[in-house]
Amino acid sequence: MDTMKPQRAKVTKMPKTTTLELSNKIEQLEKSNDLQHGHLSDRVDDLKEAVKDNRAFFTTAIESLDKKIWALVLLTISTLLATVASMLVS
Repeated sequence: MDTMKPQRAKVTKMPKTTTLELSNKIEQLEKSNDLQHGHLSDRVDDLKEAVKDNRAFFTTAIESLDKKIWALVLLTISTLLATVASMLVS
């Protein structure tokens, strides 16, 4: 009966990072972050303008629809009153 020996993981030594290398990497990340932030803030500004435009469009559309509904209600009431009046006269 063969007994298997547990395998040991190979230990690889990572190269030592100097503070200068770390400082350079941090600067690169900060520059990259600034660029990404600039692009995202431009997109947010574009979205804000689009939302304002959409809000104005829908506000005017709803106001127009509201006027049409009131016109229909008034026409219906006037038709009802005219019908009732014609019944009373005849």
